[in-house]
Amino acid sequence: MATMTTQHAERPIVGRYWPLLTLMALVGIPAAGSVALVFSLQILRLVDGAYQLLPLAAEVGSLLTVAILFFALRACLALPSAPRGVYRAVLDFLAMARWHPAVKVAFAALVVAPGAWYLHGSHWLVITFRMLGWRALRSGDVRDGLDGLTAIYQLSLTGGVPLLFGVHMMTRWKPKNPFLPWLLMPVVFVGTAVGVVLLVFLAHH
Repeated sequence: MATMTTQHAERPIVGRYWPLLTLMALVGIPAAGSVALVFSLQILRLVDGAYQLLPLAAEVGSLLTVAILFFALRACLALPSAPRGVYRAVLDFLAMARWHPAVKVAFAALVVAPGAWYLHGSHWLVITFRMLGWRALRSGDVRDGLDGLTAIYQLSLTGGVPLLFGVHMMTRWKPKNPFLPWLLMPVVFVGTAVGVVLLVFLAHH
C-alpha cells in the first residue's frame, strides 16, 4: 500500500512538470553523455588511486545525470499528455523507446564492434586481466591500453550516434517502409568508420 501511495503521489508531479523535464532531457542527456565520454576511465582508476579528482567528479556526475534524466524522460513519455510528432520522435531516441529493430541492431554493433576490433589487436589486455584481475590497472601499459580503447569508443560514438539518430528519424518519416532502415545500415557503419578517420585526422592537424 505504501508503494502504491508513493507512485500515485509521484505521477502528478511528473505529469505537471513534463514539459520542463523533457526539455532538460533533450539538452542534458547529450551534454552529460559527452562529458562522461570525455572523462572516461577515472572510475576504473579508483582501484589504484591514479584518478584525478575533478575529472572523476565530472564523470560520476555526468553518469548520474544521464541516468536520472533518462528515467525521468521515459516516465514523461509514458504519460497520456506526452508530446507528439517530431519532438516525440527525438525524445524517443534519447529514451531508447520505440526504436526500430534495425536501429537496435546498429546500436548494438556500435557498442560491441569497436571494442572487439580493438581487443583483437590488443588481446594482451584480456590476458592480463584474466591473470591479475583488477590489479592489472596498476600497470601503466594496461592503463595506456584502456586509454586507447576509450578513445576508440569516443570516436565511434561521436561519429555513429548522429547517423543512428538519422536512421531513427527516417523510420518515423517512412514508417510504412520496413526495409528502408535495414538498407541504411551499411551507410551507418561506413559513415561511422569515415567519421572516425576524419576525427583522428582533425585531432592531429
